[in-house]
Amino acid sequence: MLSQALIREFKTQVGEENVFSEPADLITYSYDAAPLQPVMPQLVVRPTTSAALSRAVRLCNQNALPLTVRGAGTNLSGGTVPLPGGVVIVTNGLNRILEINSEDMVAVVEPGVVTAKFAAAAQAKGLFYPPDPGSQAVSTLGGNVAENAGGLRGLKYGVTRDYVMGLQFFDVNGELVKTGARTVKCATGYNLAGLLVGSEGTLGVFDRITLKLIPLPAAQRAMMAVFDEAGRASETVAAIIAGHIVPATLEFMDNFTIRAVEDFSHAGLPVDAAALLLIEVDGHPAQVQEEAERVEALCREHGAAAI
Repeated sequence: MLSQALIREFKTQVGEENVFSEPADLITYSYDAAPLQPVMPQLVVRPTTSAALSRAVRLCNQNALPLTVRGAGTNLSGGTVPLPGGVVIVTNGLNRILEINSEDMVAVVEPGVVTAKFAAAAQAKGLFYPPDPGSQAVSTLGGNVAENAGGLRGLKYGVTRDYVMGLQFFDVNGELVKTGARTVKCATGYNLAGLLVGSEGTLGVFDRITLKLIPLPAAQRAMMAVFDEAGRASETVAAIIAGHIVPATLEFMDNFTIRAVEDFSHAGLPVDAAALLLIEVDGHPAQVQEEAERVEALCREHGAAAI
């Protein structure tokens, strides 16, 4: 049980309005999207500045308090379920996009920036941030880095790891460590930034993230192929890849999934179909046209009932 004196110290160091100790507040942070037993933290801290984040980490270490770092808690791995008797540090208060550099195609963000918000800000400048986890409307970039989040575009564009150029993080003592660079090649020293991606908050607490951006594709085309046999849909996927076509997205849905999605979204999906392929190609307009025609031909060749 935390002493009132220690709770007051956290409030002094982080701000009274950013420290939560009431059960009604704590229960919200006792679980995430993983199907695991909730664990109540003793304290929740939400720093809004780098200095406050550093002080919170240092206080946890000085008092031997288990520390769990949390973004939006959308992960499915239990990475933000607290340890018994521990403190949760929530990073969504650090939510500034510090820089989007169109010339260098580099961005610097704080860990609490929402993924979709950042992608939209990059797109407004003609740039593209491909990682698109299903939770992107609420997930944070810090959480994406901690979990190495991917998404539907992962086949063509890769996952979060492929876009992290550098990290600033606080170690267990609350000391700031800088890793990586803003250049395409950085071969000086250990690849600590790469080590931290996917570490789920076990190696440090992110303070700033440097991300690579790429040019926004000039054209996109989406299509849906309907199949009466799931096996034929699977064969079509293999044929598309074997044909040296790498779609921006390529999603397989069986009948159970189709019905579940339709029940929720009422999007007009054909619920009697055995399987669907949701396909998107992007790039130069001429390339998009050619690839879309080839994909359509392959789908029909493998028995698509409709496209």
